[in-house]
Amino acid sequence: MLITVRAVLFFIFPMKIVGRENVPKTGGIVLCCNHISYMDPVYLSLAVKRPVFYMAKEELFNHRFLGWLLKSLGAFPVRRGAGGQSGIHTGEDIIKQGRIMGIFPEGTRSKDLTPQRAKSGVAMIAAQTGADVLPAAIAVKGKIRPFRRVTVRIGKIIPNGELAVKQGLPSEIKAAAGRIMEEIRALWEAGN
Repeated sequence: MLITVRAVLFFIFPMKIVGRENVPKTGGIVLCCNHISYMDPVYLSLAVKRPVFYMAKEELFNHRFLGWLLKSLGAFPVRRGAGGQSGIHTGEDIIKQGRIMGIFPEGTRSKDLTPQRAKSGVAMIAAQTGADVLPAAIAVKGKIRPFRRVTVRIGKIIPNGELAVKQGLPSEIKAAAGRIMEEIRALWEAGN
């Protein structure tokens, strides 16, 4: 059945995937991507071919069907504006189990479809777990619609040590989050 669902999704939402070989076959990593649509988790999950567990804003789980769907896709709720500590702890647990933690560093969808500034959570999770970061970008000409091709570009792993978070200082976390978004922006520009 999963193969059928995958085929239908690829037909309705055609994708070009670049860099799939950069996805490690095993091990916990932080998968980071720009955020342009509610479909982004689906695109990324199809592109990496490994289960990905995503943070999602708590309000989305209040809707019965959407909440069920999100949970079945491995998403977990995060209360925005509350510091996000529960989301960070859940993300750490996922990575320590050797799984992929998916996060959209901007914290919300981009209104103009361009990569925005990253929030600090992505760098905090990477620093606290020692996980490497896998940058990715989703690009599309115009808004995402059925039968419009989307390009998913997966970059090369950013080794955790290159993020240069030594003491967990706010300045280090901010710089690491900025570095991650620079990689995402470069991938996005290559796909546009």
